[in-house]
Amino acid sequence: MKTGITILLFFIGQLAIAQNAPCYFDEYTNNNSIKATEQIIQDGVEQLQVSTKNNDSIKVIPVVVHVLHTGGSENISLAQIQSQIDIMNEDYGRILGSNGYGNGVDTRVRFCLAKIDPNGNCTDGVVRIFTSLADHKTYERAMLKQLSFWDNTMYMNIYIVKSITGGVLGYSSFPGGPPDEDGMVMRHNVFGNIGTASSSLGRTAAHEIGHWFGLYHTFNNGCGTDLCTDGDYVCDTPPQDAPSFNCAVINSCSNDSPDVDDQKENYMSYTNDACKNMFTNGQKLRIQSTLDNIRTNIWSQTNLLATGCDSLYTAPAVCAVIANFVTLTPTVCIGNTIDFMDISLNNATSWQWTFNGGTPNNSNVQNPSIVYNTVGNYPVKLLVSDGVTTDSVTFNLYIDVTTPGIGAALPFAENFDSGIFPPNNLTLNNPDGGVTWELDSAAYVSPNYSARIDNLINTNYGSADEIVLPYLDFTTYGNNLYMAFDWAYARSDASFSDELIVLLSTDCGVNYNQVFYGSGNGLVSGPTQTTPFIPDSSQWKRANFSLYAYRLEQYVQIKIVNVTDGGNRLYIDNINIGEFNASLSEKENNLFTVYPNPATNLINVSFKDQSNKVVRLYNTTGQVLQTVYVKNEAESIIDVTEFSQGIFYIEVEQNGTVRTEKVIIN
Repeated sequence: MKTGITILLFFIGQLAIAQNAPCYFDEYTNNNSIKATEQIIQDGVEQLQVSTKNNDSIKVIPVVVHVLHTGGSENISLAQIQSQIDIMNEDYGRILGSNGYGNGVDTRVRFCLAKIDPNGNCTDGVVRIFTSLADHKTYERAMLKQLSFWDNTMYMNIYIVKSITGGVLGYSSFPGGPPDEDGMVMRHNVFGNIGTASSSLGRTAAHEIGHWFGLYHTFNNGCGTDLCTDGDYVCDTPPQDAPSFNCAVINSCSNDSPDVDDQKENYMSYTNDACKNMFTNGQKLRIQSTLDNIRTNIWSQTNLLATGCDSLYTAPAVCAVIANFVTLTPTVCIGNTIDFMDISLNNATSWQWTFNGGTPNNSNVQNPSIVYNTVGNYPVKLLVSDGVTTDSVTFNLYIDVTTPGIGAALPFAENFDSGIFPPNNLTLNNPDGGVTWELDSAAYVSPNYSARIDNLINTNYGSADEIVLPYLDFTTYGNNLYMAFDWAYARSDASFSDELIVLLSTDCGVNYNQVFYGSGNGLVSGPTQTTPFIPDSSQWKRANFSLYAYRLEQYVQIKIVNVTDGGNRLYIDNINIGEFNASLSEKENNLFTVYPNPATNLINVSFKDQSNKVVRLYNTTGQVLQTVYVKNEAESIIDVTEFSQGIFYIEVEQNGTVRTEKVIIN
């Protein structure tokens, strides 16, 4: 198992109920910060253990629930949301007569749907948003906070979605991570126990919130060695070798004394909801330490008064509507369509929009789509009503409409050999500010460098880090339009895999299409290992795929995206767009290697075996410049003295198999 923290995605650590889906437990931190946070929690636990003060008062956590939906049943009712809040209180409070009344302890934590929003307005604690992000994709993680986010020092942010990539039920942040990415994400059909979650027992939330409080899985780091300073860092949870997905009695570790069974009843296990009913006293101490030392304001009396979660709060007779809206694309090019999303509070029933510069320039639908055909900066106004109360909001200079340029002419090539990173023609997008793409000189296909991201140390599972290419003009190359690049990747565990995604936009970055996807066995090029992966020349693969469908586009942006799942290092080299395909397959080159590259006078082609083969030298238009027939030789030399500087291709045909490598002549 992974050291320190177990896997996987973003706002919420998911609990597997009745399904064998993993928990995407996201720390939102890099390695150094997670170690610092862990030390703070452990120090706080030690202080609680020796303290003579009575510090066992109940701490109340205000909650805001952001419901992301597409108009279907995933737009769950307030009653279903409240059912989950009630279950959370039962599980964390060990309430007599409830499922939470197991053999564990009362953690002295309770939860309250916020009754006052960050601006002091009355609220039911729910924000409803009609958005395609309800079908939650890993690489869109950072966009959730752009939709709706309340100050995490005042509220626990919970996002309810329609689906999550990979069948995940949910995932959570860990204490000490980036503030604006703090919270949880959960599927609607496991949130609560009525409505769309009527087949659920509602235990998933207890698990995910446990991560938010600083708890690990009970099987974290396997059996470990020391019961208190290893595994899940809790002395009184029995060590557990691996996840268990059912209620069977198992004793997977024998290094505890007395030797007891795995604690299938613990909320931080992977067993079914029907098994779970307890937190231990050691887990309670970790929760209290997190609240005492990291999440200090959220449960304070001052904050309870500010959020309406004080026991003496009295709701007003009328909770008026509060106008608010958002778009994810306030900057667009002429002719683009912008989707506006109403995020008004308190159940408005009518909407009046005003769009200066837009077409149409007004609308009365809740979530309109507006086209902007003129360059400029424009305000947007929304007036909402529930038939009794009315409110309006105007965002000045909210929309920025620009003229789309014409991208750079093809072909495009980048091999990172300038030694400058990022190169002048590329930009990086690192939303979480943690581990991201960097220059690497230890492994490459090109002569000197590659780009690398170290997922082995990136514990911010689910974070998407992007290499963004410049805008390109695809009309400059004709119909034989391809994108190619080399990559190398290994896993750290056979159960986990990072993702490599290539996204393409033709509308100035408003929308992106996925044109390449790699994960699992399709991404792996080297052996599974827990040490840093440094590929040799045989452990590279090459992607090569057609972009023919986009050949008429003049302003195209491409992003190469890594989504971390705690795997190992991923390398990228030799990015090419618009070059001659030369029958290049998407398989690794297992026939030959080329050196030196770049070359000046001579190119050496070294073969993996000595069978007969044909070697051809092409230019970028596909013209064959030289053909060499090789018989039972380990190497062939091609003289390129007569050729001008540029990009060329070496193709080797052997026993019906063809492989191609790019070479640069200086």
